[in-house]
Amino acid sequence: MVDIELDVPAPLRDCLTYCEDECVLDCCGIAAVSTNPTLIAAWRDQAGPVAVAEARRQIAELTGVVQDRSRKVMSRRLNHYAHDEPSRRALLDFLAAIDAGLTAVGRR
Repeated sequence: MVDIELDVPAPLRDCLTYCEDECVLDCCGIAAVSTNPTLIAAWRDQAGPVAVAEARRQIAELTGVVQDRSRKVMSRRLNHYAHDEPSRRALLDFLAAIDAGLTAVGRR
């Protein structure tokens, strides 16, 4: 398997930083980011529809890369290494939860 480095560009990076809860990505990785839909919606509402659409596009792109089981995936920004199926599943679940928060009912 070949390793691939995931980049997390803005505006998705901005959303994740906004949702850091108990710690920061650089320290605790995806565990530092709250997937609470209310918090994600607060970022969504302040960021605006253009940034949200781009963040959702970025999530879809990252999800496609992570779903490719022919490679191990790592991200320094997310402090995460998907070297086996459970760690890959955790990253996919995380990305899905962020996307769900961006599309939650009650959006403007």
